[in-house]
Amino acid sequence: MIKKESPGKTFKIDWVLKGELALGPAPRSYADINKLKENQIVSILSLCDFEEIDFKENLSDFFTCKRFILPDHKYKEDLTIEKLNQALNFLEELKEFGLVYVHCVAAKERSPLVCMAWLVKKHNLTPTQALDYMMEIHKGTNPLPKQFNLLKLIK
Repeated sequence: MIKKESPGKTFKIDWVLKGELALGPAPRSYADINKLKENQIVSILSLCDFEEIDFKENLSDFFTCKRFILPDHKYKEDLTIEKLNQALNFLEELKEFGLVYVHCVAAKERSPLVCMAWLVKKHNLTPTQALDYMMEIHKGTNPLPKQFNLLKLIK
């Protein structure tokens, strides 16, 4: 176990597929790392840039990690289907190691979108079914309309 820090904002992990795929905000403390470990997470897919997070610990010291920066509403560039498919490829690679945690900064746009794309591609949900499901299990889900529309292009 890693030394715990004083508790700050609650770090919440939501399971998209129990024992397989989870999502939430960026880990920002040793307590967050401990919570991920307690939930048996072994891999992390980070969708945000280092500058977006105020915790500078190297997560790859604790987990198998991939970082693939996806644009959110603050970026000048739009998310493309090619980038979304690349994120899914990284997710598939990480799943070979075990339980995967997908995060962006606040888990509102990018990480829920990647999880919805996973549900569409690998579990044959329609984009609307994936959105409804994500909104039920992860209350912060809020992709932009143009991001959501990319789900219709997933194959």
